[in-house]
Amino acid sequence: MTDNLRAWLAVLDRFERALDAADGELDDDAFDAPAGPVPEELRERAEAVLARQKLMIDGLAVSRANVARELAALRRVPTVSTDAPAYLDVQG
Repeated sequence: MTDNLRAWLAVLDRFERALDAADGELDDDAFDAPAGPVPEELRERAEAVLARQKLMIDGLAVSRANVARELAALRRVPTVSTDAPAYLDVQG
């Protein structure tokens, strides 16, 4: 097994573990691509990892938009002063 193949296998394993964990986070280490192109025998696997990453990114974008809408709605709720009464008695 060539060093390039071994290096790319390690990178793909790392990406797949991150995707499987569904947390989208890689180690704090900076990503360093192995030297040289992806070996042909790993191209299909690398393309599958890329497709999964794109799906995760799209899902995160949707989630982010939903959270932004919820936050905007919460910001429109008026705040209650602690000096103001919490209830109004209308049955006099």
